[in-house]
Amino acid sequence: MKFSQSKIGSIIGGVIISIFLVADWTACLAQEGQANASEVYLQVYEATQSVLSHDPVIQNGVYYTYPYYNAIGHPFLGQKEFETASVIFRGKSYEALSINYELFSQQIILSREYDGVLQMNLLAPEFVSGFYLKGKQFIKADFQEGAPEFFQVISETPTISCYYSWYKERREVHDSGNRSIYSFSDQKSKRYLYLGEQLTRFKSNKSFLKIFPDASKALIKDYLQENQVLVLEASDQEMRSLINYCDRVLDQALNQGGE
Repeated sequence: MKFSQSKIGSIIGGVIISIFLVADWTACLAQEGQANASEVYLQVYEATQSVLSHDPVIQNGVYYTYPYYNAIGHPFLGQKEFETASVIFRGKSYEALSINYELFSQQIILSREYDGVLQMNLLAPEFVSGFYLKGKQFIKADFQEGAPEFFQVISETPTISCYYSWYKERREVHDSGNRSIYSFSDQKSKRYLYLGEQLTRFKSNKSFLKIFPDASKALIKDYLQENQVLVLEASDQEMRSLINYCDRVLDQALNQGGE
């Protein structure tokens, strides 16, 4: 990366100021004693951060270069364009970031302008605990007791929750010149219910109903039929309404069983 002279001057100036701040901190410790060391250090740290504009989201991360220019389709959630989103990174919420979610590699990419140049960085997935993008809320969880994954939150209720795991597949094809290129599938989702501390995938109305206790199945089946809900084709809002109904049915069965 090349920096402009003004940027280099800014960095050098920041380092010099930081040296003076540390010197002031040392002097303060000598005068005030160790009792105030933490408070003085915090003041020096915050002053230094404001000078250097250091931020783990903005400054850190592996540079990302889009590697699929000749591919058919793209690997992102929804459209290829970046959109304004919020991210929880290292436990802190950041608003109005320009990000995208690459489904094929399961990476979160941050787009930002640095010294007048547009750059893209990969946000370290181990530090991303959730994000809100393109009208969808995502959390990172390890329901399967394996590697943590990103799940879209459809609905979370006291008795049952519904999550989607989004992905894209990539395959190798040949163009008209018999050159090998990549082709990405449409985005797909694996759909899950979390009930009784168990995450279970459903692939149809039949497998959806199978997850529930026998005492609740009849009412939920009637709801699916009366509202003509197909769980693999239903909109997010339709699924939220369904899960809220399932929560009421389960809660009612639980209360009746306790009587």
